[in-house]
Amino acid sequence: MKRIEEMSRRELLKLFGIGVGAVIADPAVWPKNVQAQSKKITPRGTARNVIFIQNCGAMSQWETWDFRPTKWTETFPGKDLDPQKVNSDFQICKTLFPQYQKWAPKASLVRTLWENSLVHFTGMYHSQAGRAFNPAIIREIPAFGSVVAYELENQRKPSDTFPTFMSVDLWNTRCPQIGSGMLPPKFSGLDLNTSTVFDSFAGADAKAEVDLARRWEVLNRMAEVSPSGSGDTLGGKADEYGAHYQYAYKILMDPRFKKVLQVSDEEKQRYGVDKDKGTCKLGLGLLLARNVLASDAGTRFMWVSNAYNGNAGGNDNHDQIYGRGALAPRGFLMPIYDSAPRLDAALGALVEDLSKMPGKEAGKTMLDETLVAVIHEFGRTPDMNLNFGRDHWGPAYTDVFIGGGVKPGRVIGKTEGGKPVDIGWQYKQQPMKDHVTATVYSVLGIDYSKKIANTPSGRAYEYQQTAPLGGPSFIPLTDIAELFV
Repeated sequence: MKRIEEMSRRELLKLFGIGVGAVIADPAVWPKNVQAQSKKITPRGTARNVIFIQNCGAMSQWETWDFRPTKWTETFPGKDLDPQKVNSDFQICKTLFPQYQKWAPKASLVRTLWENSLVHFTGMYHSQAGRAFNPAIIREIPAFGSVVAYELENQRKPSDTFPTFMSVDLWNTRCPQIGSGMLPPKFSGLDLNTSTVFDSFAGADAKAEVDLARRWEVLNRMAEVSPSGSGDTLGGKADEYGAHYQYAYKILMDPRFKKVLQVSDEEKQRYGVDKDKGTCKLGLGLLLARNVLASDAGTRFMWVSNAYNGNAGGNDNHDQIYGRGALAPRGFLMPIYDSAPRLDAALGALVEDLSKMPGKEAGKTMLDETLVAVIHEFGRTPDMNLNFGRDHWGPAYTDVFIGGGVKPGRVIGKTEGGKPVDIGWQYKQQPMKDHVTATVYSVLGIDYSKKIANTPSGRAYEYQQTAPLGGPSFIPLTDIAELFV
């Protein structure tokens, strides 16, 4: 019997990276006291889905989203930058983004985002949690994708087997999956590993499914007879693991999951996977995100990590950002002329595909109903360091937004010398990751002014926090409205 149990564990846990280490919810103490803080907030509800791309390592905005020729770009190999006007406020380097026409005209940019934490872990945590890192209450803070899942739970259909919140390669970042915190474990999300998921599950045959069903039945029987309060067959965190097992089993037995994993060689090529060299999996991640959302099996929020081998990302350009040959960056880092075209191919193919796929609402496409966001931990220094690279920079950086009700062609904020000269919105404070989080909530129809009053620590949990630990003393309670008007 023990061997059957272990076989079930191994087979199911191949599917995802379990983020239950930080899960603390108890069925009797999960948040019930949820209340809005403002009657003035009206969520936009312009999107059904979100694809949130963590562009790990923080891609330099000076060669990409806030591009302009400078004394430094004069040293670019061959000086073949080929600047192209997307609109009056957005110029792009065609050498780095040869397929920019597929996505850039549909994009809007926020160029004056501010980040006070210049460490990859805390920067990624801020993105994933939607709030600054606070070690005093870290165990009760959920990923904001878990909040999305919690809020959209009442919209799920009986036929939905995929969890509302799923991620791809979040395991391979400086801040892996943080779990559901104070929320019930079933909202923690499932993380697909592109290194294993295709080989492990794409070719599963009928016999394997029968064997899995048989072992699953035996495992459940064992759990039923396990003495209450004295441990159980699933280990010490039975509720957390049980939630993951339930989702994994339902997914594996749903024929739609096999279809999600059916990706042709032609599609891989269009998404840039042939350039991958077995390490950078963004193309595969965005293919999975596209297929998962198209399956209409319950998932509404996809987090996709653009991670590179080594957990920092190929965009961590401290050394030889333009390097080639003997001057190429060491270890897992990639020069910008390598990392940018990979993102360009994958993002361009995704936007192109979503633009052609019908949405749920008549007359709308999947892109109309899906917010695609490319987000970063922070920015890069406007000047090069002694190693001809760019270091971490917080005074201004750029995130990119496409679809989901966002008006194309918006450029919010203006910089000079790496700092804002026009913040670009109605507040005197610069926008932050907290406002990106509020924007995601808003487009999905979620009131970002809500707070949970009865937390384990006794400190109210705000969906969009306004008074963080460290950083500014006050953050405006708002989404980034300028993206939509």
